[in-house]
Amino acid sequence: MEALRNHISNILTQPGSNFIFVRTGESISNLAGTLAGWTNCKLSEYGKKQGNLLYEGFYPFLGQFKKVYSSDLLRARDTISLLTLYQVHIHEDERLREIYFGEHEGEHFDSMPENMRNEINEMSYAAPKGESWAMVNRRALAFMKEKSEDGCLLCMTHGGLICTLTHKYGVTDVLSNASVAGINVDGEKSELVFTWTCPEILNK
Repeated sequence: MEALRNHISNILTQPGSNFIFVRTGESISNLAGTLAGWTNCKLSEYGKKQGNLLYEGFYPFLGQFKKVYSSDLLRARDTISLLTLYQVHIHEDERLREIYFGEHEGEHFDSMPENMRNEINEMSYAAPKGESWAMVNRRALAFMKEKSEDGCLLCMTHGGLICTLTHKYGVTDVLSNASVAGINVDGEKSELVFTWTCPEILNK
């Protein structure tokens, strides 16, 4: 966890507004391979272990974040509770939710036609009777604009939303569960400061 701690320590010293986005731990839906979107689902046992692992990386800095935000979906709330061990107040914000998959909610991803799977992975995707990735990106940016202040905010969110933010910096693959991205906003400029991939927990 030393690498994660070094990343956090560094971004805390950056001027301007800094956002640390954390993807939720593995959920039951991730384990089953289904599209959860706005569907509430619990963390898997492995996801809980990932949440505990995140605590190891974040606990030295919990008092240094201006505020801590979370998606209001269950898997996000459960992960941030494990990451913080209830030591800080958590502000929930619906704008940090995953994409709403509409008619695709609950579908098994690998059972979908290949062309549809490819479409979902493109930034041009728009879910039938749901959201598009562009819509997710707009609400994520609106959240960042509203919450921008000097200092660092910790934000628990979802893989798809984080990907819409990192895409313009060349990080186009979705971060794995319990992984982290740090973004600095200084005036009109923004920068992807770091990404960190959660290591595999060998004793599952």
